[in-house]
Amino acid sequence: MRTAALPPVVAAVVALAVSGIRRLSPILLQSSVSLPSAETLSVYLVSGRFTAFLLIYGLLFGVALLAGLRDADASATSTALATGASATVAFLAGSVAVLWYLGPDRGPIVAAVFALGASLGVGVQFAVVAYAGVALGEARREGPRRTAP
Repeated sequence: MRTAALPPVVAAVVALAVSGIRRLSPILLQSSVSLPSAETLSVYLVSGRFTAFLLIYGLLFGVALLAGLRDADASATSTALATGASATVAFLAGSVAVLWYLGPDRGPIVAAVFALGASLGVGVQFAVVAYAGVALGEARREGPRRTAP
């Protein structure tokens, strides 16, 4: 069994995008652009959350599902671990970049702990999505299983 290569790469790209999407409101509030109305800002934020949902549960799950369908040697466990690790590192890098841009209101230790905790949470979430996708792909590739009455 080996690790499928594409889900960890896609997870890193998606995690980097999600790290900015999740902090969209502070980015908009502290940027030099003029702010739209509160209603328009709410639409931007909800649209960003929906985009993050599509990236995680659409793109990442779809890539993991295809990896499970096409690659008979792909291991769901090792692919999930690699996906979770790459997502954690990418989300942490994106969070550090956003926090550096925003200038943390809290101390650097608190900001680092906050970013690390959020990154670990995203890594676990992405690992679960990748595991589900690869495992479902393996099950579909093998065909329906018969159960004894």
